[in-house]
Amino acid sequence: SSFFLMPLISVADDQGQVQSNGVVIVNIGERRTVNEMAIYPQRGIANRPLLVMAHANGSSGPKEIKGWLALAKQHNFTIVCPTFLSAVHSMHIPDDAPYFKDCLRWVEGNLQYDKNNVYMSGVSGGGFAVWYLGTTRPDFFRGLFLQSGNFAGQYYDLNISRWYDKPIKLIWGSQDLPDIPVQNQQAVELLKSEHCKNYSTEIIQGGHHGEHPDLVVSWMEQLASAPPSN
Repeated sequence: SSFFLMPLISVADDQGQVQSNGVVIVNIGERRTVNEMAIYPQRGIANRPLLVMAHANGSSGPKEIKGWLALAKQHNFTIVCPTFLSAVHSMHIPDDAPYFKDCLRWVEGNLQYDKNNVYMSGVSGGGFAVWYLGTTRPDFFRGLFLQSGNFAGQYYDLNISRWYDKPIKLIWGSQDLPDIPVQNQQAVELLKSEHCKNYSTEIIQGGHHGEHPDLVVSWMEQLASAPPSN
């Protein structure tokens, strides 16, 4: 009957369920399965980078994390995969905003990691979470990496000005969906107009949904090995 006590426990107190592969699944908030956040390793890793990854449309945090486990073990970083409604459409950003705050609060309260080396990436529809939620926390994230990421223009109180000197990387496929290069070009125009000086773009051979965890990790390691600018 402990299930019925759940709403009385604050977000940071829910330690989640450990799966056989060592992944922890935590329910953040009240939407149950759509609020599942997946974490590996269970307690984080002291003084090592942490990556928050936003999945594509049709996926979820627990599904997304499976593609990151080998790299996380090999490169000794913590991977956190929330489940975002906005992966389907950016109109769900207002629903995801309080959830995302709670996710980060849980991370801060329960995991060990290098606070100077926290990054966020998103693939496809996960780009919405990076643009409209990740950018709200320049205090928390050191850099952002978008993989064929969706961008919906200057909506949802988007404020890029505090990212003028922070690394933002945008990659997309040479045979990507037609709207992806267009949306990424719009994002680049915005970064230019806000005088951001630390963004970069790269076109990768291939189509859409080609997720590139290896590229994200090498980018993250390169940044982690250099001292933070601030």
